[in-house]
Amino acid sequence: MKKLLLLVIASLALFSCEGPMGPQGPQGVPGEGMFWKYYTYTVKSQDWKLATTEDGLNTYYWYEFQNEDITDDLYLNGYVLGYLVQSPGAENEVITPLPYTIHRGGTDENDKEMLWTETYTYDYMPGSIAFYVQYNDFAQQQPEDMVFRVILNN
Repeated sequence: MKKLLLLVIASLALFSCEGPMGPQGPQGVPGEGMFWKYYTYTVKSQDWKLATTEDGLNTYYWYEFQNEDITDDLYLNGYVLGYLVQSPGAENEVITPLPYTIHRGGTDENDKEMLWTETYTYDYMPGSIAFYVQYNDFAQQQPEDMVFRVILNN
């Protein structure tokens, strides 16, 4: 067994690939159709639009941006990825993929405990992208300023 191991090691040492590097090969065919682009969108608090039914249920806030780079081809064959930018510009800034749900808690003016959930989503179609904020209790509380990032890939 030792002789076999010694023979394998000697073979590797004798036939190792060393020497000068060969010439550069020809340039490959350029890739076609690969497209990457990103956008950063800011929705100001006063710009969020309220959508609700007459009874006040199914309430959510939304805002739509036009984007000509979301083409029919991208819609059918590519990807549009949405993110929420939390603490934008701060040292602790993070980018969170959408959809994003966060559970919150606090107290009201009477020190009564309040618990709720916020959900952030997006959708898109050729020519536009929309962002949504919904509270689980359908509260009509205007969302704060928010920053979103979108990555387009086709």
